[in-house]
Amino acid sequence: MEVTSMQNKEDSKKSRTSIKGRLLIVDDESRHAESLAMMVASWGYDVHTAADGAKAAGLLISKPFDVVLLDLHMPVADGYKVMDFIRKRGLKTRIITVSGDPSMDDAIKSLKKGADNFIRKPVTPVDLLKAIDESLRKKVKEEQREGVKRKIEVKSSLHRMMFDVAPNMQFLLDIKGNFRMVNTVFTKVTGYSKQEILGKHWSSLVEGDQIERMHHVFEERRTAPDRFPEVELRLRCKDSNEESQNRKPRTVLVALQSRRLYTQQGKKKVFFGTYGVARDITQYNKLEELNKYQEFHDSLTGLPNRVLFEDYLSFALTQAKQENTQLCLLNVVLVDLKQINERYGHAVGDECLKTISARLKQHVRKGDILSRIDGSEFALLLPHIQDGKSVVHISEKLRIGLSNPIEVTDRSISLDLTIGSAAFPSDGDNSEDLLRHAQTSHGFHPLSKQRHLLQTSNWIKLIKTQH
Repeated sequence: MEVTSMQNKEDSKKSRTSIKGRLLIVDDESRHAESLAMMVASWGYDVHTAADGAKAAGLLISKPFDVVLLDLHMPVADGYKVMDFIRKRGLKTRIITVSGDPSMDDAIKSLKKGADNFIRKPVTPVDLLKAIDESLRKKVKEEQREGVKRKIEVKSSLHRMMFDVAPNMQFLLDIKGNFRMVNTVFTKVTGYSKQEILGKHWSSLVEGDQIERMHHVFEERRTAPDRFPEVELRLRCKDSNEESQNRKPRTVLVALQSRRLYTQQGKKKVFFGTYGVARDITQYNKLEELNKYQEFHDSLTGLPNRVLFEDYLSFALTQAKQENTQLCLLNVVLVDLKQINERYGHAVGDECLKTISARLKQHVRKGDILSRIDGSEFALLLPHIQDGKSVVHISEKLRIGLSNPIEVTDRSISLDLTIGSAAFPSDGDNSEDLLRHAQTSHGFHPLSKQRHLLQTSNWIKLIKTQH
């Protein structure tokens, strides 16, 4: 039977504006096919017919059809072969099968092969209309799902592209702290490929003396604010075999900003990873970057200055309050700096300050923060103090380390140093109060062991009283 369209030519324009869908009726009984086509066309559908499976295949690949009404038993190519053709080509046409076989075999087989519905001959208008409406609803839902999926894929692809072409190093950690994503800049700066980095823990790229400090940023910060101020971090880079044999492993200093990421599960926010952005600050090629670094660091000793130290102290206080832990603040003052400058000159005074800084660095714990907060003042932040014994141990090391004279330009200079202390929460619960208390509590000389032990023993008593 020749393929026909049931719309009248004079109504074609009207039909195109009000068409409900395009249907293909495949049946070798021409009178039955024409009868069904007239009925379906009267419902507002664009209807075409085919006399066998071969002609149906030709029509299906030449134009899109929403629904095919398919007789299962036909010469040349039966309905099952047409169904296989549709699935093999990946056509989005919905299928309704028709058969006059009184058994249930055709119904079961066709539904298993993906038909939306099965109608037994003779076909009634009610059954046919219901089946067509159901198939079209399924097609609309499928198209909506695919549309949403495409939008998600496009959005995801765009995000990945933006992530990868960003000018700074970017990375994503999973809940265990393993690298989940890194961008191209990250691999260029560190020298590692994505395959070498993905799945590794963040600590594998962090210098050993910084792991404990960064642990609070990447791991224990889940009870702290979502976003954190910029911190400095030294990352290990990949060297060639020749380079690794001739020198120490290459590192890069970066300025890191990071924040926690959440997904919403009902009313609860669930942590699912950490997003980080880092800038390579190893070489300060731009004056702006150099000025920013100098803004937060002491130019003589290289230590954090008062501004940066107060940020560290504020962050440590937030953690201590949330984790119900204690911290201690020590204030070291070179009392006779003015006399040294007047007697020996400012260059000698600077050397004294640099020597004090170096000695303090040698006798502090990993994770402690040492800073020069004024001309003659140094501050040492001791977070996560368990008890007074820790303070006694640290103070004793400082007493010994600062007790020896300093040799400068063939002169042996004995320094007049005092140390004040403040503890959270006993001496204050904010940065200003703790700094003020430490600066006004200088009551012992580091060269006097007896006074030193008296001071620390009082601190121990204070801790015991709190418990």
